[in-house]
Amino acid sequence: MPKVGLADRLFLAVESAETPQHVGSVSTYVIPDGADDAFVRNLVRDMRAQATYAPPFNYRLRSLRRKRIAPAWDVLADDEIDLDYHFRHSALPKPGGERELGVLVSRLHSTPLDPERPLWEMHLIEGLEHNRFAILVKIHHALIDGMGALSRVHQTICPDPDSRLVRPLWTVGPAGRKPTDNSGLGFGQKTKERLRTTGAIASTALDMIRDARKQENPDAAIPFVAPKSVLNGPVGRQRRVATQTYEFTRINRVAKTAGVTVNEVFLAICAGGLRRYLDEIGDLPAQSLTAGTPVSIRIEGDDAATNAFTVAVMKLCTHIEDPVERVAAIARSSVHAKNHLRALPRGALELYPSLFMGPFMAQNMIGIGGKVAPPYNVSISNVQGSKQVQYLAGARMESLNGIAMLYHGVALIITSCTTSGNFGIGFTGDRDALPHLQRLAVYTGEALDELEQAIDSPTSS
Repeated sequence: MPKVGLADRLFLAVESAETPQHVGSVSTYVIPDGADDAFVRNLVRDMRAQATYAPPFNYRLRSLRRKRIAPAWDVLADDEIDLDYHFRHSALPKPGGERELGVLVSRLHSTPLDPERPLWEMHLIEGLEHNRFAILVKIHHALIDGMGALSRVHQTICPDPDSRLVRPLWTVGPAGRKPTDNSGLGFGQKTKERLRTTGAIASTALDMIRDARKQENPDAAIPFVAPKSVLNGPVGRQRRVATQTYEFTRINRVAKTAGVTVNEVFLAICAGGLRRYLDEIGDLPAQSLTAGTPVSIRIEGDDAATNAFTVAVMKLCTHIEDPVERVAAIARSSVHAKNHLRALPRGALELYPSLFMGPFMAQNMIGIGGKVAPPYNVSISNVQGSKQVQYLAGARMESLNGIAMLYHGVALIITSCTTSGNFGIGFTGDRDALPHLQRLAVYTGEALDELEQAIDSPTSS
């Protein structure tokens, strides 16, 4: 029977009509030069011909009534899965632009998955301008996390522009080794390990309480100590999705010049975009916004169908106007948060998010989410993939942008993914709380321009 981990259970338990827990991605591809008009139709045909399913695409909830308290998966046989339902071919009126694609993706992502079927969908969308098509994937977060999903996506594409191999996502199983466990430990060793984990979690909880009271370290972001913002009310059932894509070399050059990491540059441009957007609507807090940033604890090479991540909370320093000062302050907060995580044993690291995500999930389940303080203002996630240009049956992958789920109390999640030489950012927001999400996406791009100019200025240090 497939394992249902702690994080998987939380995603199933917190699900509601307003907070469906599916995530996904939208990727775009350029049809190869010289291809005939039937290229996309033939691609759909070749995908649809492959009706075999790898985990977790053949998992279905065993009991809807017990999914919150004792979830379990049934593994379906291939002939029990209706591919025509899960894989759909759509088209935009030609020539479809980014706005038209965004409207369709927003509408599709707002629709919950059918809980009586395997919890995934894939939509191939043709008709994009400049001879392109897109693929939208939706999958429940209880089935897989971002790193695991990206690993599967990379098995469907390749760096060879002449390859015409078609390998649909639902046919791709885990290729890596499984994480090691302590099953070979003796009773005494297991007991010591559990005591060590328990002690570390208790110590961390006490540290959080002490930091919340004293607030002595200016670099430390403390869960549930976040300024009030339009980002942190209840959410509705409808979503907006916006995307931005940049060459990875731009992001990497800024990181090297500023002496920070790629992830810290990502946080900094998100902070710059949020600062401008919130100031424009009269909702910029005097204090720094805080971000919850998932950190993968997946063992290298493992892409099993399960969630393997923890969460760090750090400051976005949106109260700092100067972009160079802001990215430096974000880097200090990031280093502080990650050093704190590194000091924890692996068992405690896996349980660490439960110290604040547990209460946050409980807020959503009992109906007070969005009415009391959330653990952070916004969730920002970065997944690193291949920097080499990739192809799908000869079509060049142009971009890959993540799409996330929301909670009452966190109405915006920003994700990034590096693949095919580009750095794609996906913005998922509540339709009513953030009616101008595309504007935030544009401001984030302009924050990158501003940071580039500032670090290249002779007066910057």
